[in-house]
Amino acid sequence: MVRTLPVVFATLVLPALWSSASSSLLGPGIADTKIEDLAEVDGNEYCHSCVKIDNICYNHTLLFELPAPFGEHAVVKRMGIMKATNVLYYTFEPTFSDKEYSKVGFVSLLSPKNSGVISGWQSFNFGPFDINQNDKKVYLGGSDGIWTVNSTSHIPSFFGVKANLITNVVVKDYVYFSKSDHQGIIKYVNGIYVAVLGNKWINNFVLDRTFGYNIVYLNETGLYISFHSKNQNDVRLSTERYIRGLTVDEKGAVYAWHVDGIYKVTLGNVLSQSTLKRVSNIAPDAMTFDHLNNIIYSNSKTLYKLTKVATNKCW
Repeated sequence: MVRTLPVVFATLVLPALWSSASSSLLGPGIADTKIEDLAEVDGNEYCHSCVKIDNICYNHTLLFELPAPFGEHAVVKRMGIMKATNVLYYTFEPTFSDKEYSKVGFVSLLSPKNSGVISGWQSFNFGPFDINQNDKKVYLGGSDGIWTVNSTSHIPSFFGVKANLITNVVVKDYVYFSKSDHQGIIKYVNGIYVAVLGNKWINNFVLDRTFGYNIVYLNETGLYISFHSKNQNDVRLSTERYIRGLTVDEKGAVYAWHVDGIYKVTLGNVLSQSTLKRVSNIAPDAMTFDHLNNIIYSNSKTLYKLTKVATNKCW
């Protein structure tokens, strides 16, 4: 039986087992099933190619295989979309013979032949990244600080924190990042570095879209939410520390994914009762949202899209 993520206040919102027909939608390596691309489904019609996530039906479409020069086993660790250009950026592990252990590739969702890998004149080992949608810039963390590329040139330009191993980058009102030898999160404000959650080691983090931003972060003891309101203690959402990734949708809701499915962070009316609940059995390697809030996710090097449809009748 698949191990379920240990969750505080968690509520399982989908059946633990799908029928054999629906399970074929989970990705490569499972019996082939034709996946139709439905432009629209009547509200009274049952959608046989859909999956239900958080009580919403999504049509499940195979897009294409990511074109990166993967190693022996295709590994994608994170993804993000530049909304103005509809270009997907993704972190992957290259071949063992490559001088870098981590790279960031890009591919157009409209024309997959337009693709490439961000590279330069040194070993950057780019892994964590985030996109400033307004400026059309990608902020990349690696083994030598934070660098940027724009929508037309993928040659890195230095931003800051040189000679530091960056473990995560988030761009909101300012640039937030964490690094390997420093506790907490650092907020870069007009040339000044401001410590946030400075007494905690943090492996990964995202910021939601509430006023002032709540921080959802992962460390060696589990997944937590730290509220913008200073009179609220951090709440542990899960004791699981091996969560694969975190992302934020277009409405500001935080999602996590694990080997047994996709989870959503839900704020309670009483903040201390905020929850992490499983909303799908689909288990991505990496996941993000497009400008219409549709889910884009990968299994190995295969890319899928989940598009909302006008029905509530599906698997």
